Amino acid sequence: MESTIGNATESEEELLEMERLHYKDIVEELNMRELEFQEEEEAYMAQQSFEHMQSNENQALQNKLRCPVCEKGDVHNLIYCTCCNMRLDIGDDKINLGFLRDRLVEVNNAHFDRGCKSTPKFCVETNGGTTALYIKCEVCSLYEVVF
Repeated sequence: MESTIGNATESEEELLEMERLHYKDIVEELNMRELEFQEEEEAYMAQQSFEHMQSNENQALQNKLRCPVCEKGDVHNLIYCTCCNMRLDIGDDKINLGFLRDRLVEVNNAHFDRGCKSTPKFCVETNGGTTALYIKCEVCSLYEVVF
């Protein structure tokens, strides 16, 4: 009888050991999954942060415009150049760099669409008390208000 009790106790201990090892494996698996999840989350957050920084850089580039007059400085939202004396008074107009950029592209394209291959120049002049930015081309005699 004692050997039967001893065998039963041994079997119970083996079953308990197997159960303990099984739970240990489950805990290790859960810990591994948690670490994988954290790594994926960190990678996702890093990607989101990178994309946000890229977006901010692109936005910053969108908010910069090379001065068409001196081609060295940057034009700012107040429509002035950081390098030369180009400055435009926009008054109460709802003008921004995006509008000016689009207008510069428009007049440049119109110039080249006329068939002139010369590079036009830009200047700020005051005529009749109004200061404006002009596009000029000596080859095709273009002289037009940009803004």
